[in-house]
Amino acid sequence: MYTNRVIQHVPTNQKKIALTINIAHGSQVPMKMLFLLRRLGVTKATFFVTGKWAELNPRITKKIQRMGYELASHGYRHDNYTSHSNAWIKQDVHSARKAIYHITGVRTNMIRTPSGDIDDRVIKQLLKMNQTIVHWDIDSLDWKFTRTADIVRRVIPHAHPGGIVLLHACDPWIQSLKAVPLIVNGLRKQGYHFVTISELLGKRKRKSSNRRQRFV
Repeated sequence: MYTNRVIQHVPTNQKKIALTINIAHGSQVPMKMLFLLRRLGVTKATFFVTGKWAELNPRITKKIQRMGYELASHGYRHDNYTSHSNAWIKQDVHSARKAIYHITGVRTNMIRTPSGDIDDRVIKQLLKMNQTIVHWDIDSLDWKFTRTADIVRRVIPHAHPGGIVLLHACDPWIQSLKAVPLIVNGLRKQGYHFVTISELLGKRKRKSSNRRQRFV
């Protein structure tokens, strides 16, 4: 547990919970996930996308932002940060942020390290770069399990106020699409409402800019 340095949940008495969705590859499942969430009436979620994926899928990346969902960084190359130097990490973080900004106008300082790989050195480097490190404490393991019931059981019984749920929207993991309606309905039955990570942290939503300024 990386208390106070890596956000895994946010203490609160309110029944709010954050759905977070990682995207690193593919286009079919990501697009279907967007329309599925909208059909379910889930208007608030946070998508952690890799910079490389965003560059390969600018239309979907823009759609995430235009539909009102929150965008954050999942690194650029989806490589294990603990295996690379601080200089490499700095460049990867910068490249991801630049890609997201150039496509959507959104500046984000939130990052989820690829595969969740992290150690004290990586944490220190990211904090030095003023990054807010966001992981999770409710892991659906939807990339691993193929049975919908197994994925749902990883989430519903473990829900709690301020929890952060990890999901994926990557090809070819269609099991994620099958599990999300059951997860959403199950959480609603428990009285939860969905918020973005920024809302969970009490941060104001940043407006995107239509102007393309020099990214630094």
